[in-house]
Amino acid sequence: MRVAVRVRLGGPERALAEPVALRRALKESFGRIVIDGLDEVDIFLTLGGSITSAEGDGGVHNLRYSAVRRRLTVNVVVPASEIGRDSTAGALAPYLDELARRIAGRCAPRDCAAVSQELAGACREALAATPGPGPSGPHGG
Repeated sequence: MRVAVRVRLGGPERALAEPVALRRALKESFGRIVIDGLDEVDIFLTLGGSITSAEGDGGVHNLRYSAVRRRLTVNVVVPASEIGRDSTAGALAPYLDELARRIAGRCAPRDCAAVSQELAGACREALAATPGPGPSGPHGG
């Protein structure tokens, strides 16, 4: 699968190494996954800034899937208040879990549980490869 990951940093001020490593790790781990009917995923991460996560969607916004183009685009928004309490990767973990569930539900409704599990595993792998431990071990454990 082709994967594009773009990151917008809105603060708090942090070292750039963690988001850069996270971007690379997500591209690598998602790129190994094969989902029938999905060839390309474009993820836009907004990390920090004066933003809030909307109620009920777990920070995953504007998920759009085109079966004809075999392409999915999605925005993931992590508020600055959550990044301030944890590493960027640690704060992003629950949002990536929600992302895995939403992608599986949209692209593989007949095999949702298995695809969600595979995507969540790829997310955990990417987080584990990213520097910056959270409060209880690497990325919140």
